[in-house]
Amino acid sequence: MKQFRARSGLRRYGKMCVMPNPLQQDRVTAELRRGIAAGTFEPGTFLPSGRELAARFGVVRNTVAAGIAPLVEEGLVQSLPKRGYRVIGAPAAAFEVTWTQEGLLLPVGDEQLDRGEQLRTERLQAPQVVADLLQGPEEMEVLVRSTVHHRAGAPWALRQFYVPQSVAETVRALSAPTHVDEVRLLSEHDLDETDLRSRWSTRAADDGEARLLRSGPSPVHAIQRTGFHDEEPVYCELLTVNTSRVFLSQSHRSVREPSTS
Repeated sequence: MKQFRARSGLRRYGKMCVMPNPLQQDRVTAELRRGIAAGTFEPGTFLPSGRELAARFGVVRNTVAAGIAPLVEEGLVQSLPKRGYRVIGAPAAAFEVTWTQEGLLLPVGDEQLDRGEQLRTERLQAPQVVADLLQGPEEMEVLVRSTVHHRAGAPWALRQFYVPQSVAETVRALSAPTHVDEVRLLSEHDLDETDLRSRWSTRAADDGEARLLRSGPSPVHAIQRTGFHDEEPVYCELLTVNTSRVFLSQSHRSVREPSTS
């Protein structure tokens, strides 16, 4: 039976189409990631061709391409049309972070979270999880301050700090795209934190989170932290953490036990 390649890039045998095998492509991803980390594939060099890798792993070339795709998303390799895949660098080393009694997430040895990068402020309709944490209606308006946090040159956490629109109108400095201590600023406007609730869970990353964290298919830790003033929520903070970058621990038994979802 004649063999030919279709425009879609899938190899066909008659009417049968050979699709990537998920288990095999995960093996390709893991082995190539390990090779990059070990220096077998050095930064600036190119991975072997798809034909060579297919022969090495005993798979079809579509499976090789599917296996390399997560490495592109993670920023480990770069796809160059008509040239192949160039290695950018080894995976960033994992490090330990602590979930403190106060609900803060801090790298071990640090007294506070760094200011982060790509600071952005935006007014929008609250996502459902935020509306629930702030105990407001589904259509409530909020201000969000977003940052991306890096360590050793690679992103490890996304931070989003939300306040209701009424609080944003009272504390106008929160709307400016400048770095401030939000909790201290609230306290200076007589909205000091009189109660705090926090929660830690693990879930799948959405596409936007995976892109910003370069996490590929890895799950994420989701830390929710809500501050109250006189029993009214005045802010909530969401931290999304790349599980492949951190070892997460707790600093005190009184912090609530982690849950999964």
